[in-house]
Amino acid sequence: MAFYRGARRPLDEAEKSTDAAKARARAMELLAGQELSSGGLYERLNRRFAGQTAAAVVAEMVEREYVNDARYAETRAHGLLAAKKSRRAAAQNLRQKGLSAPQIEQALDTVYAADETGEDPELEAAAALVDSRYRKKLAIGRRIVCKLASSCTHRAGTAVRKNTGTVKKKESSIPL
Repeated sequence: MAFYRGARRPLDEAEKSTDAAKARARAMELLAGQELSSGGLYERLNRRFAGQTAAAVVAEMVEREYVNDARYAETRAHGLLAAKKSRRAAAQNLRQKGLSAPQIEQALDTVYAADETGEDPELEAAAALVDSRYRKKLAIGRRIVCKLASSCTHRAGTAVRKNTGTVKKKESSIPL
């Protein structure tokens, strides 16, 4: 007995449907539930429908602007910024969603730009990471902990030039 991800076993290419109307209806159901990239929609449709049918329906959805990869990239980047992800981690996540490099760069430039007050959102995300994991240890003032916090922000994807600023910003905000 084989176990499959989900409730159904994967269909062979011969078993997949070629009905464009059903594929269109399924695409509308998927898009009603969440925003998807064109690649994500194609993957989901290709589970039940033949490749040509899925590609044709995705092209139709893009033409009607139900699917817009640039809009999806920017929306996803806003969500990742809200989750305090670094620019590098956000770029990796967007690449995994099947978006192109120019779409990713444009979305990240828009979302991770400095706000009206001049605050850098990536620096704020790194500061939140240090604050959440190392606040008590930083209050003790151990120098080795500062290096550890700096390496933690580096692992999280923050650029090296921002690591030292993040730790110093957090050290100065901690009452001794």
